[in-house]
Amino acid sequence: MKIIFADDMADMRESIVNSLEAVEEQFGPFEILGQAKNGQELITLVERYPDVDLVLTDLRMPTMDGLSALVYLKANVKVKKIFVISSESIISISQAEKRKIEADIEEKMGLLDKIAHRVIDNEVVEGKINSILTGCEKLRLDPIKVAEYYGASGYMRKPISKRKIASLFEEMATSRGFVNIGLV
Repeated sequence: MKIIFADDMADMRESIVNSLEAVEEQFGPFEILGQAKNGQELITLVERYPDVDLVLTDLRMPTMDGLSALVYLKANVKVKKIFVISSESIISISQAEKRKIEADIEEKMGLLDKIAHRVIDNEVVEGKINSILTGCEKLRLDPIKVAEYYGASGYMRKPISKRKIASLFEEMATSRGFVNIGLV
């Protein structure tokens, strides 16, 4: 299996490598095609290796966030499996506010789709939101649900461990839907 991953933290990239090595005998062989420090580097690597089997991307990174990279890759390279990794949790809001947000969800996703088109076209418009993650924050949308909406294969909560990576490969083999590797 060919893998590319992105995280701006060197210790997280090392943790991913160590976890992959720990489960390689059971789920491998693995070939790590590259590691990136931000979404833009991730896109460059995936465009260089479009036959990659699995992409793991951190949500929050400088230069370009993982959600923006996800949207770009799904539209332009057609990567099969992309998992978002993050320590993010679902937005904590009151029930009344949650009902109001859910009522506005169609309108909000329409606004987020406008941002997505700028990301897909690699177009930065001065004075406008040009990041999917920033759009999520401004619109108070759960970034994990947004990742699922834009075609992510799943989500894995940090810190990365051998057990979580093993769960990821087990779920990839059996699940057809969005995989959530939370607190395993």
